[in-house]
Amino acid sequence: MAEKKQTRRRRSIEERIADLERKRQEVLEKQRAALAKIEEEKKRLAQTPAVRKAQVEHQKRFERAVRAIAGDLDHRHFIAIIADAVDRGVDADALAEKGEALLATHGKGRRGRKPRNLSV
Repeated sequence: MAEKKQTRRRRSIEERIADLERKRQEVLEKQRAALAKIEEEKKRLAQTPAVRKAQVEHQKRFERAVRAIAGDLDHRHFIAIIADAVDRGVDADALAEKGEALLATHGKGRRGRKPRNLSV
């Protein structure tokens, strides 16, 4: 049997460009995966018990202040109020100072022991 000599086929410029683009996409996908892994690690580190405790305390202070200032409003009202404030272009620093003062006034918990929940 006569062996057929295989000839080398040269790739065209378009094929080489397509291969480079495919490699570029693979590298970008690996980078996205690595960045996502880093972000997950940052989230995990940010959720240490001390940070979580501080966030829970801030949330409790906020809820107490809301109940004291506007107990009959719910989340829909607050979103509308925030949208109105943004539309008017209010000063964020002034609002932050006023918010801190209101939290200091209304956000503190009551002193003493909490009563047991006897309905259990």
